[in-house]
Amino acid sequence: MPIINNGDIEMIEKYDRFVQEAKYGSITQETRWSNVKANWAPLYVYLEEEGRIVAAMSILMIKNVGDKRFAYVSKGPVMEEISIEYIQKLIQEAKEELKKRDVFLLRMDPEYLYTEELDHELREAGFIVRNRALSGKGTIQPRYDMVVNLKNKTEEEIMAGFYGKTRYRIHYAEKKGLKSTISSDCADLDTFYKLYATTSERHGISYRPKEYFERLADSFLTSGRMKIIIVSIDGVPDAGGLCFLSGRKVWYMYAGSTHENQVLMAPYLVNWEGIKWALAEGKEGYDFGGVFVLSNEDGLFQFKNGFVRPDVPTEFIGEIDKVYDQAAYDTFNA
Repeated sequence: MPIINNGDIEMIEKYDRFVQEAKYGSITQETRWSNVKANWAPLYVYLEEEGRIVAAMSILMIKNVGDKRFAYVSKGPVMEEISIEYIQKLIQEAKEELKKRDVFLLRMDPEYLYTEELDHELREAGFIVRNRALSGKGTIQPRYDMVVNLKNKTEEEIMAGFYGKTRYRIHYAEKKGLKSTISSDCADLDTFYKLYATTSERHGISYRPKEYFERLADSFLTSGRMKIIIVSIDGVPDAGGLCFLSGRKVWYMYAGSTHENQVLMAPYLVNWEGIKWALAEGKEGYDFGGVFVLSNEDGLFQFKNGFVRPDVPTEFIGEIDKVYDQAAYDTFNA
């Protein structure tokens, strides 16, 4: 059956293995992610050929326009090679369930590289594709992703590829005696959360409640798929990050710092520890997450780019929309 029964443990495990191993896999497409996004209703769709899963799509749904639901495929669909035929078949398999739930929009934002050819083919297939015509933060996820290439590289080779000032700042933090820990101990979550909340409040932005991170830990920490990195100065936590095994990469997903000892460069050491973990896990990349602006005037881009160079940011195809109710879709995008 192409839609998973949530009680079928064997099928769920098979589905998650495929997502973890596929080229275009992401942790947000695993069934465990729905435990984190507790207020969204999940639906897991897949395609099989000769008893083997070849494509998968984890859909999360929530009421948005009145009682109509928005359905979101975060960093999916998942497959080994991009296939518009597979995308259409997955949508067809989900069609009746989406109709039952009065879904007005199915939005996908896979980690497929942008090409004019793919963009054209998706539009020709009847999808609305949201990418280069949008400005600034026009999509849910940033289309430009910052990934350190680790494939077939040693620590020394990776360090040598960093921007000179990035190398200097990592070595400076080590020289000044900053201590880092990388753990799967839930007790460290409290320490990280304080750093995360401090950063969010400093920048005047909203942030997720503690319960969200507790659900993350329940879903991924004890299995070793999530690590808490804390860098301390004289025994006092100064910066931290949460990293996850996500497909063929380690994903640096959340961060925080006190900003009180900025000159000691603790966030640089946080990420160097994350990169070393990714290497130890045999991953092909260390994913800093996305940016909306490719400019050194943007501090976030400048920080991440110092690690990613000499590679360039990855441009994804953007959001692929399948619209079921045009009026609700127009309201949603207004």
